[in-house]
Amino acid sequence: MADSLIIAATRSVNHQGDLQPLRDLIQQAEADGFRSTTLTIDDLNTPWQSPVEEGHFRSGCGPIEALSVANRLIQDGDADLVVISGRDFIKSDYSQEERHEKMVIYPEYSIPEAYTLLARHFCDHEGLTTDGFICLRDAIFENLKQTAVTHELKLPGENWYEPLTDLFRGVDCANPVIDFEGLVVVTHSDTALTPLMEPVAIKGVGVGIAENDGPEFARELARYHALEKAVHYAEVQSGLDVEEIINGNNTLLEAYTCYPVVPLALLMKAGALQSEKEIIRWLENKALTCTGGMNLARAPWNNPALNGLIAVCEQLQQHKTQALVHGNGGLGYKQGIALLERQ
Repeated sequence: MADSLIIAATRSVNHQGDLQPLRDLIQQAEADGFRSTTLTIDDLNTPWQSPVEEGHFRSGCGPIEALSVANRLIQDGDADLVVISGRDFIKSDYSQEERHEKMVIYPEYSIPEAYTLLARHFCDHEGLTTDGFICLRDAIFENLKQTAVTHELKLPGENWYEPLTDLFRGVDCANPVIDFEGLVVVTHSDTALTPLMEPVAIKGVGVGIAENDGPEFARELARYHALEKAVHYAEVQSGLDVEEIINGNNTLLEAYTCYPVVPLALLMKAGALQSEKEIIRWLENKALTCTGGMNLARAPWNNPALNGLIAVCEQLQQHKTQALVHGNGGLGYKQGIALLERQ
């Protein structure tokens, strides 16, 4: 079966970026009779606990779920092109008070507190000491910082290095204050659409879902079984080895970096890196992300993985290689792994 292809991927970050050529492509394709489907990533204004509408996706894993559906629609012949669309002007559309109010998803815990609890259980499961975790936390931030410097991103002030919890500083937490809009177009390799970039093949997309989410389930979520499922499904679809992609010298990675425990779980569970020394050595030699991470490149609520997916497609225009994009929903109950390749 032929690969599904990403033939266009464009984003606007803080109103820098032009999506009009991609919109023109979609409009022309529809005018020419191509069957088009749009999948939408919900924005912050959509209540977290409300029912999810058909064709909509919510949580940090939402864009990877949408890519999985797009891949299936194309492979099954149910659409000629699928548009994945996300827009969230978190910086412009909401006051600080409104943002904080809408981001309450666990009534009895703030998100940093919930992730601190998760990280504690993760350390227990994996045999990490608190000092060891903090050492890895700092190494993860330095890794993200190096990419941020390369992209000339503004680095946080000294106040962001103050602790928010006993495990996380401000620089370790996702910073959502950004205006983001992104579009991705997926089609079949046999569809006669003119690509706006060198096509990127979707080799496989795996999504793993746990039965429950929330701080009361943190002990079980910290085992990251959902991530193991996502890795397995992506490997079965693609015939590729996720561990080899994570550890490859020339492959690209966009880890989900809302809190350090999440990319750490990816490296340990999917990358088979077990010792602190192995992980630190990896972090010293390879970039966790193409963007600079969710604290430095910012995190548009449900759209960070869409931002990362587009950034990876941009990088793949320069490098013919394989890539992995990771999505994480809630406290980790949804995990997504997308494997991409430009040959």
